[in-house]
Amino acid sequence: MMTLLKYDFRRNWNTLLAGLAVLIIVQIGLALFFSEVTGSVIGVIAYVGAGVAIYVKMIKTYRSNIRSFNRRLVPVTGLSHVLSPIIFGTLCWLGLMVVAAIHYFIYSTTHTGINFTSYINDSGIHVSEILNVLLFLWWVAMFSIIIIFLSISIGGSFRFKTGPWISIVAFFVLVNVISWLENIIFSGRFNSNELFHFTEESTALSFTSNRITWSDGTWASIIFEIIVAVILVGVAVYLNNKKVEV
Repeated sequence: MMTLLKYDFRRNWNTLLAGLAVLIIVQIGLALFFSEVTGSVIGVIAYVGAGVAIYVKMIKTYRSNIRSFNRRLVPVTGLSHVLSPIIFGTLCWLGLMVVAAIHYFIYSTTHTGINFTSYINDSGIHVSEILNVLLFLWWVAMFSIIIIFLSISIGGSFRFKTGPWISIVAFFVLVNVISWLENIIFSGRFNSNELFHFTEESTALSFTSNRITWSDGTWASIIFEIIVAVILVGVAVYLNNKKVEV
């Protein structure tokens, strides 16, 4: 798997560096030419956009891994073709978070007179809770992309030109079936309102934690999704080895 992961990074290295350069230039431009609030909001949107771009790159990398003849010649197991893009995206997201943390540190040290609490009330939010939310969001993204990977493999199993459309249909079918099963077993999916409580006021946005991020229902739902994810990965590996046409 490490061989394929190194290959993925070498292939996408120039794109990653170009994206990082664009992100830095955008953030510098926002700091120089926009107001504090406007620059902060657009800056956050830029980071979110970079995260979405990494997500799309993971999908394209997976498709290349299973459809490219040269990639299939790499001496790795079928499971590596599924895990390599996931690890690739996770490492890229961690790098993006490090860049965002450095950006925040530089901004906070150079703008000592700025008080963000005048705009956002973050009472009750602790570092451990932020890490819990990030971990939860990471799992949501990973579970979703495993469904996308299997959908791509299902579409690639057909020789018809309608393969991409079959992938789209397979994705919606899988999402609805899994959601239906989860709703039956757990009487409704996890509610994001259990994570945080938002209250908009005339002068600020109140942002408080309910401190029940990892409730029993949440753990049960995640364990169920882990079991489903293992099954989906197994099916994807089988299709990639036996059915997907190069």
